[in-house]
Amino acid sequence: MGYRPRNKGFQLDINYEGKRYRTQLDCDETEVKIAEVRALQGLKDGKTWNTVCKELNLARRDLSINAIFTRIMHKWKDPHGLRTAKNVVEQVGPHKKITTIDEETIEDLIMKWKETGNADSTCNRKLAAISKILSWAKKRNYIKSKPEIEWFIEGPGRIRYFKYDEENRFLGYLYSEKYDDVAEMVAFANDCGGRKSELKRINTERDVDGRMLTIAASKNNTVRTIELTDRALKILKRRPKDPFAMISDEELRKAWNFGKIKMGLQGDKQFVFHITRHTFASRLVQSGIGIQIVQELLGHKTIKMTLRYAHLAPHNKTEARMALERSDKSGVKLAKVVGI
Repeated sequence: MGYRPRNKGFQLDINYEGKRYRTQLDCDETEVKIAEVRALQGLKDGKTWNTVCKELNLARRDLSINAIFTRIMHKWKDPHGLRTAKNVVEQVGPHKKITTIDEETIEDLIMKWKETGNADSTCNRKLAAISKILSWAKKRNYIKSKPEIEWFIEGPGRIRYFKYDEENRFLGYLYSEKYDDVAEMVAFANDCGGRKSELKRINTERDVDGRMLTIAASKNNTVRTIELTDRALKILKRRPKDPFAMISDEELRKAWNFGKIKMGLQGDKQFVFHITRHTFASRLVQSGIGIQIVQELLGHKTIKMTLRYAHLAPHNKTEARMALERSDKSGVKLAKVVGI
């Protein structure tokens, strides 16, 4: 046997042609057995040990979500929970690489669940399954960082978004700690509604024409154009052509958590970066922008996901009543109801 347990994984220890080769792998015994075979074959093929080690790491990180799920199925003790997890893996796509699952993937799943009538509590159970798989993958270094998951508030609740004074305080805390890049990314996101991965793909030479920003790389195959605010334009003008590409997930998470703690919001599970997208939508609806325009700007495939913001419109019911009562202007008197 060319391996032995060490620390949280295994040390691969191979003797080949009178030489000894070692490397540490953070994996389970099934994986290290596969790694042993691949490493020995690599050496036989004349590859250097450094090359073999790089290939082992790449092979480990190229696993599908189903491969990860298969390794941790035993962690589900409840048969119903296991069945839910299996269904989620199928919905994601069992052959989808674990490294390609991001916030967009999760948001697209939520949209599909909502379209088929899943309750918030059902969505949370499915999100819990994804979270469990991703947490294990992060712990074992299959992924560098775990995508943020926005949990639903079960029962009567509200969409979490920045109020104006809350945004000002949050940005102030980030600037005070020299998290300027993240502060500008948050402000820009509040004004354009882009997903985190979409913001990181922006190239101003390619995607910006005057005030218009085109977002064409979203995973639900939509192309949308957004007219930028003065604040958003000023941010882009003082940043490089790939304005947010250099901000790593780790840097963003560190800055966000700093601001979250300073705001006293440690226990607020809904206070994640994705609320910038809710902020964009909520401010539009509260300003009286039509829900179909909001749908188009967010890039939602169907109106159902956008309708959750509809209750924020301030005047809809009042305007409806006034339209019914608007008789004098048309010259037609409304009949009086007896007793009123």
